[in-house]
Amino acid sequence: MLILVILKNKEKLSKLKQIVKIYPQVLINAKVASNKKDKYKEDEEIKEKIEKIEEEFRGSGRVLIRPSGTESLVRVMIEGENQEYISKKARDLADLIEKKLN
Repeated sequence: MLILVILKNKEKLSKLKQIVKIYPQVLINAKVASNKKDKYKEDEEIKEKIEKIEEEFRGSGRVLIRPSGTESLVRVMIEGENQEYISKKARDLADLIEKKLN
């Protein structure tokens, strides 16, 4: 895919890499009951909070929420410009997931 972009735009990789902005990332694991790992998708309060955070970071970061395949965890990952702020948002969401799914 990258090679196609280079060929299509007739640009050097060194020039194209200037477009990509790397943000800090934080990953927090929410410990939940094993049988409830997928339930975060159904809980209205959790869904609403995830949607609110996704909207806030749209265009300036990203949000990824997924259950662990091997552990009793829901992984909360946020990327954004401010490390301290994204850490707080991820911790708040992980705490809510733990509270609601245990």
